[in-house]
Amino acid sequence: MHVLLINSPVRLDAKPNCIPYGLATVAAELRLNGFEVSLLDVNALRLTRDQVLARLRQTTWDLVGVSGLITTFAFQRWLVPHLKAMNPSAKIVSGGGLATTSSQLLFAQTPLDIAVIGEGERTMTALCRALARGGSLDAVDGIAFRHEGRVRPTRPRTNIADLDEIALPAWDLLPMEIYLGNTIWGNAAGNSSGFRPDVKISRSMNVVSSRGCPCNCRYCYHLFGRSSYRFRSPGHVLTEVEYLVEAFGADFIGFVDDNMMADRKWLRTFCDLLLAKKLPVVWGCHGRVTSAVPEILVHMAAAGCVWIGYGIESGSPQMLKAMGKRATVAQARDAIENTRRAGIFPNTTFIFGYPGETRRTIQETIDFKRRLGLDCGSFFATPYPGTPLYEQVCHKIADETAFIESLDDATRFSINLTGFDDDELFALKDAQDHNQDVL
Repeated sequence: MHVLLINSPVRLDAKPNCIPYGLATVAAELRLNGFEVSLLDVNALRLTRDQVLARLRQTTWDLVGVSGLITTFAFQRWLVPHLKAMNPSAKIVSGGGLATTSSQLLFAQTPLDIAVIGEGERTMTALCRALARGGSLDAVDGIAFRHEGRVRPTRPRTNIADLDEIALPAWDLLPMEIYLGNTIWGNAAGNSSGFRPDVKISRSMNVVSSRGCPCNCRYCYHLFGRSSYRFRSPGHVLTEVEYLVEAFGADFIGFVDDNMMADRKWLRTFCDLLLAKKLPVVWGCHGRVTSAVPEILVHMAAAGCVWIGYGIESGSPQMLKAMGKRATVAQARDAIENTRRAGIFPNTTFIFGYPGETRRTIQETIDFKRRLGLDCGSFFATPYPGTPLYEQVCHKIADETAFIESLDDATRFSINLTGFDDDELFALKDAQDHNQDVL
């Protein structure tokens, strides 16, 4: 069986910098189990729709798997009918965030055959085996499939307990030079990164060391469930880092986990292993301000950490509580200051226009940014399907299809969740982004 995997495009106005990690591990698992696999990375290659169709006409497949976040709905809505027309007998599978949260919408809007719900490695392997043998799809956990005009869900699949059992990504199927060269982490990208002058980055690669997050921020989507936070072993992650450095000349590793700093013991062990290896590489990660204590930050810096991304989200205690952050303004302040003292650049993000936002809460965020010397913009609060925020405000969404299609590249305005009219909302966001008083 020949399986064609397609990585849907995201944010075509920005450089592709993050490999489709999950799709690449699915590809590796399928190959280990005897399936022929090819991968069309539309996101990296920046193909037009006509170019996508031209590429597809040059290949054949027995099953095609399309992956993407909720923001790829418009692309999949366009692509799936073309795939069915080109190869009517081949099954079309969608996986990832879109299929997990909104598979019913895909089934209603496209001739999709099967949706993979949640983690894809074992589910896709089991699915391909069943199809190759002519077996019943009812026995494949973790999917929904079209059968006799109806969509039939199977039992949920249990998350993979030991992430070390998953094959490392099939890097050879990806256009690695595109990803390696599109550094966005620091000086090489022309950013005002705040990195030390000695930190120079030319070839970066992203790695995932854990799945899930133990926290429950109301705006955040968890593909793997809120109760299933798992790390790969430190040694397993180090093996991957070492390979990327030696095989591809990576000089920066960006850990794109939701929260790499959640387990202090794990992080300390990983840093010890990195220190012992003395690899010519620096790295960055994402973490919560509640984990940013001086001791661990100093150890991370010694092991080569130069960048930590913190979702501060707001400088208002009222808004932090509404978001379910379980973090205080004081903890955010301390995290930024402690990170700087350790010689690590703290990258900060903010959310603007969350339900309950007022001029006073906006001013509190502006004051916070000023005190810390933060010069950064913010993202509009967006209710993504599958989040508590979506459930809170879904009554405001008259047309689900139109709303999800409007999510586009995950950065644009999609819905006003405040009491301000749109013009005032945009003006207030511009003021917060530029630290201009609103009171």
